Amino acid sequence: MVRKQLITAIILAGTAFTAAADGLNGSGHYTPGVGNIRDFTMPDQAGFIYEQYNLYYASDDFKDRNGNSIGQGQELTTGAVAPLLMWVTDKEILGARYSFYINPSYVNTEMDNQGVGGGVGDLYVQPLWLGWLNEQYDVTLGAGVYIPIGDDDVTLDMWTAQVQAAGYYYFMDKASALMLAATYEFHGESDATGVKPGDHLTLEYGYSQYLTQQLEIGIRGYSQWQTESDSLPADMKNVNHMFGTSLGEKSEVHALGLQVGYWFNSNWNITANYSKEYSASARYEGEIFSLNLTYSGNPVY
Repeated sequence: MVRKQLITAIILAGTAFTAAADGLNGSGHYTPGVGNIRDFTMPDQAGFIYEQYNLYYASDDFKDRNGNSIGQGQELTTGAVAPLLMWVTDKEILGARYSFYINPSYVNTEMDNQGVGGGVGDLYVQPLWLGWLNEQYDVTLGAGVYIPIGDDDVTLDMWTAQVQAAGYYYFMDKASALMLAATYEFHGESDATGVKPGDHLTLEYGYSQYLTQQLEIGIRGYSQWQTESDSLPADMKNVNHMFGTSLGEKSEVHALGLQVGYWFNSNWNITANYSKEYSASARYEGEIFSLNLTYSGNPVY
């Protein structure tokens, strides 16, 4: 059972904004490159928002701490569905609009087409999301927590606190937007393995352009670093030699990608995202796809 937990922890790649990522091979709970470029801000009207993030991650290239490939040929794939339910209120805190949301997930992971883990992932709850919304710029600040309630083969079995700040600059009457977002994860210790993954810092950036009232295109990228090494229990100090991994090492990864979105009407949107990772170390390097569905209770145009 311990060996199964170790292998599962090493290879799980991560879901949308939430749950089953790999706290050991370099990825925390938060997975960048999945949400749409304009998802880091909120509408300026109170109401309900539903977003469904549908993710597919694939890699056959595990990198050591120096960025050298040590696991080529073994293909890791992860699929996930992560619905997000958001309430934008008419309340203000410090001059900012107040919103909150929850983000459950369902995850399935395979290695070389053999099942490794599948089921309900950890739950992300963000009770505080503040938005200072203006005609030319938006600034948002949010804080939340990942609750380890996922199924045995999927949960990271640890609590993670998350703080996220984002900014947008608009021009051409908001048809164009520049985005920059920073996310910091404070990881707890896994009860199953005794590992405390090092905290993560993620920077995401992008440019969104509406070509028509309904059609949006964009370019995007991200960088993610572990700010400290994993803390390993004594009986796992030599696990690197057993599995050929980089447990305990600080990981990082970078990516560039594209986005295309379309509003079917003033309430429903579908958006596709693709990012290709590069310059990874102490983790997998692969490709991430997402196809996201959005419903806005208030018309957007």
